[in-house]
Amino acid sequence: MENTIIYSSPYIEITKSGDGFYIQSFKKGLGVGEFNNILYSLPEIQVSNFVVIKEALVFAPQEPRRFGSVKEKIKVEVSGDKLKAYVTIFADKCELAGPEIIRKIVEKLNEKGIVYGIKKDALLNLVPNQPILMAEGLLPVPGMDSLNKLYQLREVKPEIKEDGNVDHYELSLINMVKEGDWLGERVAANEGKEGRNVFGDTLKAMPGKNYPLLYDKSSVREVSEGNKTVLYAKRSGAVFFQGESIGVSNHLEIKENVGVKTGNVNFDGYITVKGTVEDNFSIASTKDIEILSEYGVGNVKEIKSHEGNIYIKGGIVGKGKTVIRCKKNLYIKYVADADIYCDESVHVGFYCLNSNITAKEVILDSMKGQIMGGSINAEVRVVTAIVGSASEKRTIIKVKGFDRSSYKDRLDEISQNIEDIKAEINKYKQQMSIFSNTFDSRQNRKAEYDKLTSRYNELKTVLLDYEDSKKKMISYLKTKGEGEISILKRAFPNSMLEIKGIQKEIQKPVIRVSYYYNEGTIKEM
Repeated sequence: MENTIIYSSPYIEITKSGDGFYIQSFKKGLGVGEFNNILYSLPEIQVSNFVVIKEALVFAPQEPRRFGSVKEKIKVEVSGDKLKAYVTIFADKCELAGPEIIRKIVEKLNEKGIVYGIKKDALLNLVPNQPILMAEGLLPVPGMDSLNKLYQLREVKPEIKEDGNVDHYELSLINMVKEGDWLGERVAANEGKEGRNVFGDTLKAMPGKNYPLLYDKSSVREVSEGNKTVLYAKRSGAVFFQGESIGVSNHLEIKENVGVKTGNVNFDGYITVKGTVEDNFSIASTKDIEILSEYGVGNVKEIKSHEGNIYIKGGIVGKGKTVIRCKKNLYIKYVADADIYCDESVHVGFYCLNSNITAKEVILDSMKGQIMGGSINAEVRVVTAIVGSASEKRTIIKVKGFDRSSYKDRLDEISQNIEDIKAEINKYKQQMSIFSNTFDSRQNRKAEYDKLTSRYNELKTVLLDYEDSKKKMISYLKTKGEGEISILKRAFPNSMLEIKGIQKEIQKPVIRVSYYYNEGTIKEM
């Protein structure tokens, strides 16, 4: 078989015989880098034995030995995911001119079965001896998950308006809807878009997940409207959430006063009184109560919420007989001569006169806020602009205080519980989405599906309770020391302040100060 000399120098000679390449060395002195440059100029060589090359250079002289074979002119490589195909052309630039090389590339692609996503621009911009992205598949587009929207409860946050004439204390407590009102909707998940690899094979898209709409079936109805599922109120009432399940609770609206016409009111649900509660009458409910008269209430017997909040827009003039009790928060414009017992926070818009208040914390929301007379008993803190009065009326404010270390431990415990519950909720959510995406399966296994949704919602309710507790705990820990009385403007003499059993008598006016308990003493700043 005839040998053809491909390369020759004083150090080596490379010859071609049949489909093989041979190297013969004459003397030492040719480095590996220099040899690589020689190989780069000979793109038709596919090295198959590097040991032969090494021995030829290091142990020269050496007899001719085969070290390579004829490289394919056009090499096609496909990525592992079959989404990209690369072409390498082993030739010089002169060989890339003309349509013949393009024809050969197309033939090679067809030979490999590559039929999809061929890039025409790449065929017209060929470069030698390096991979060219010649075909690219199309990734599937995952389906969009369902888009769920629900009625949003208004934030319970007092709004103070001081216009110089009439001071307003506004709050939205109860979220009212009428029969037929929109409560939520789900835009259904879609299937996504299929993709293709370079061989033309279809790549299935991951369909979106349909997450369930949870609602109280006795008070909310579900209607299919095209690709939407819409929730509507079956009755008029107050919107509530139990976990993620929305419902409409019983709501009693009294358009005038609670008095002789109505008698005392005791209701299972939410109560809105458009007027007032007349003297010597009482009102009680399991949920929130709002009394919207601009004039507030007077000498009522009792206003009580067993589980919720109370909002009295116009304030209280209690005449020494009125009692207010609530499980959560109380919001009032002002209070005079009343007894208040609240498990959480008492927010007073403007002043507190001759009243006895027991709560977790007492906050006077306005910079006009003033506590005059009476006794305030809080666990965590009291915040007000003014304590006492220029007439030096006896005013007592006591803060029981708390153990900061215990509160921090409790916060850590709550945070860990939140993470644990979230992990469990995600597992149930995934299982529910599988049911929702297989409608027939859901119908055939309805009891199992209902059990899943019930447990999911129970966990969401617990999660919301923990998150609410965490929010409160973080707020409490922002208190200075282990109990605080914050006076934003001034305190008058004859005011007695007590934190964790340590008393401080105000004997002369003080300006803008916070008293707090730290390391066994009351400190101020």
